[in-house]
Amino acid sequence: MEENRWKSVWEKKGLKQIDLNRSEFDVFCDLKRSDGFDVSVQNEKAYFSAFYQEWQDMYENVGKIARGEAIQSIYEVGCGSGVNLYLFQNRIKNVILGGIDYSQGMIDTASLIIDSTDLTCGEAANILEQPKYDLVMSDSVFQYFKDLDYAEKVLEKMIHKSNKITYLSEIHDMEQKEDWLANRRKLMENYDIIYNGLGKTFYSKDWITNIAKRNHKKVLFMHSDNAEYWNSKYVFHCFIYS
Repeated sequence: MEENRWKSVWEKKGLKQIDLNRSEFDVFCDLKRSDGFDVSVQNEKAYFSAFYQEWQDMYENVGKIARGEAIQSIYEVGCGSGVNLYLFQNRIKNVILGGIDYSQGMIDTASLIIDSTDLTCGEAANILEQPKYDLVMSDSVFQYFKDLDYAEKVLEKMIHKSNKITYLSEIHDMEQKEDWLANRRKLMENYDIIYNGLGKTFYSKDWITNIAKRNHKKVLFMHSDNAEYWNSKYVFHCFIYS
């Protein structure tokens, strides 16, 4: 897969300004659109509400896995517009936030809404293991990595950077790859031509489990139940923790 083609796509995204004097949900919608979820759907409110609820579910699961220990710092690999960090900022008093994204446009957008001195434009594989954060996460990003070797380097660093929990969302399931491709080809004529060099990387659960075990961690896998998102049945989420 040619990762540089994806980078050229993301460099064109991002917001120059955003009105924060609105409801959290309205801001969330704009940031989510900026992150590439700007597809045409019949019921846009239901579409974004499903993602909003999915985030709330993730937030609650983080609390359960932390087993009462406070989560006071969050770092996001591929933070995009900063939508996830924005929601954490609204819920956790004096939270420490950080993130990295290889699109300067996205980092510029995140800088508009996030109170952080640790927002960096750069490659995911170049994240530093210090300072550590309680939660280190990556949301719908691993699918864009060029190969498993690159992804393994990133995940190892994320685990080492995390004090408590590492979270990955929307991991494309290797077991679903052929069905995913068949669906894409059905929905889009000339899909293979249009998306030449813009493929996705798929992962097995064993691949993640083996990396977690090597680092003496447990893994909790969860499946997406977002009925408004066509991709939902082809992906899974996972929490890596002690």
